[in-house]
Amino acid sequence: MATVVGSQLEIIKEDVLRMMGCAGLSIDEAVRSLDDRDEDAARRVIDRDRQIDDLQKKIEVECLEMLAKKPEGKDLRLVAASYKFVSDIERIGDYCTAIANVTLAVANKPVTKTALDIVKMGRAAHHMLNICMEAYKGNPNVNLEEVFDEDKAIDRLYNDAFVGSILTVLEEPNTATNVIYETVASRAMERIGDHLTDIAERISFIRTGNIVERSEPMHVPEFPE
Repeated sequence: MATVVGSQLEIIKEDVLRMMGCAGLSIDEAVRSLDDRDEDAARRVIDRDRQIDDLQKKIEVECLEMLAKKPEGKDLRLVAASYKFVSDIERIGDYCTAIANVTLAVANKPVTKTALDIVKMGRAAHHMLNICMEAYKGNPNVNLEEVFDEDKAIDRLYNDAFVGSILTVLEEPNTATNVIYETVASRAMERIGDHLTDIAERISFIRTGNIVERSEPMHVPEFPE
């Protein structure tokens, strides 16, 4: 029985890591598609979202079947946390799709400073995801605190992007459509950061058995006085 449970746990972990890998690829491609105005990359992100959705459904079934076997201790925490945070991964896929759709909307328009902020946000988000993946694999040397620090950095970048977008529109009204679309993309990146902090919280629960809420409310940009 223990061998069967262990084997099924490994299947769950492999599928979760595969789903996280897909999300990471979508973060990279969505951001690059916007920066390069690459419509093909944007469409790949949109197509991949279906794969992420399918993995979520598969993992949820696997977790429910595993819970029926009444695992205990860390095994139980892993199954419960995985069942919970695959919905966060799915939402990350949705936000990547939103960014890809922005790419398609502005494909023939010039890149603005907002897009450059989004590139920085994308790098931070991908770093957060890599940390989460390593911690989920069981690497004890991974510091999940870095995830929460990176989320604060993403919030600051979003603040810069939001304020910069308003100033750009005021100075160059003809850029309004382009800038507004890119502000939507920056908001999507900010939400991706929030979902990654939720994932980090769940992985911390797997490690320690303690639920610690580290995520902050949705960031509202501050406009300088």
